[in-house]
Amino acid sequence: MESFSGYLENKNRILMLFGLLLMALGNSCTKDQSLDPLPRDYTARMTLLPSDTLRIPIGYRSNVYSKYIKKCEIDGIPFLGVVNENTNELEFYALSEKGEDFKVRFQLDGPNAVGQLKAFEVISDSTLLIASTYRIRLYVTDFDGNLKKTIKTNEVERKDKPFVQIYYTNQPIVFDRNKQDAFLFTRVDADFNSPGIWSGTMFLKVSTNNKGSINHIFKLPSHFDNYIHGSHFCHGSHLLMENRYLILSSSFYNNLLIYDLKKGEMIEREGGSKYFGDVFPMEGPKSTSDLHEEFYITSNSYREIAYDEENQLLYRLAYRGVDYIGPDGQRKNWDNKPPSVIIINSDFEKVGEMDLPVNTIYTWMYFTHDGKLYLSLNHPDNNPSEDQMVFVGFKPEKL
Repeated sequence: MESFSGYLENKNRILMLFGLLLMALGNSCTKDQSLDPLPRDYTARMTLLPSDTLRIPIGYRSNVYSKYIKKCEIDGIPFLGVVNENTNELEFYALSEKGEDFKVRFQLDGPNAVGQLKAFEVISDSTLLIASTYRIRLYVTDFDGNLKKTIKTNEVERKDKPFVQIYYTNQPIVFDRNKQDAFLFTRVDADFNSPGIWSGTMFLKVSTNNKGSINHIFKLPSHFDNYIHGSHFCHGSHLLMENRYLILSSSFYNNLLIYDLKKGEMIEREGGSKYFGDVFPMEGPKSTSDLHEEFYITSNSYREIAYDEENQLLYRLAYRGVDYIGPDGQRKNWDNKPPSVIIINSDFEKVGEMDLPVNTIYTWMYFTHDGKLYLSLNHPDNNPSEDQMVFVGFKPEKL
């Protein structure tokens, strides 16, 4: 027969375990256990060194700032393609003495209309894939702006919530030339103060060949479903690596999400900053866009990702949060957060991280070329020229 003291001992043990369970449940309600704000350990083996400065003269109708730029090749010649929304033109600047600059103008109405230009991809030496403000369509054109084909992208519904196609330099159309497949970033079309923005599939796979198949792919991990990070955290980044790996750099997540198109499998690899890891969601809904902006600027974040094919390296941009109001009483903005470049090798291992100077590099405009990462120097607070796009090239070097 159990003694009274034994009974009390067991009862106290049960109460203690119950208390610990309640504490664990309480903590899980306040902070998601899937997110860890602490930086991960890594071994620094590489860095980036400034190598050269690239100056690209532009016309008076052009702008040193563009929401969409991309390095591409036409007939084996490298170009920097720049979307000029003011003139509805696609400007191509030769990155080799073998090429000459040229422009392609697109029509707003008429038989060759594509709407207001937003994004592009070179899908062959004679054709372009064009996206516009009419987001439920893609257009195949030639280099004279003549319309060859229209592709409807809204005929296959996404499960659960509706979607909207997003186009920026950091969220580009990516294209597999071998299979003629385009991949479009599809953010959930819902209130940023509600859960579900980071749920379900994130990409629309569109075949541009005669078969014309369309389907939704790249399902996010289930623990993303309830995150609410606000409107300014929607600017993550992605790319297609080696025509096989579709890689998503989430704005708040330490790890890279990597979708293997060949196997149809998702994997995660650590790729966070030396200063921070994951970023916790907002503690509650924000009533105004200013509050969303304040949460973003004061929080750590990630954004751009680029692939250096020559060196087989990934470059991921990280940003540390700053005070929303500076010592001078002025509000800070997106471009005032201290940036750094994370270096990741072809085995998806972090091998380095380099700090960038504050208020100097305009990281929204970037590309890789000739084994270097090029970042814009046309920062709004310290712009060296209104007549030239100025880029500094960073070359990787082993430590």
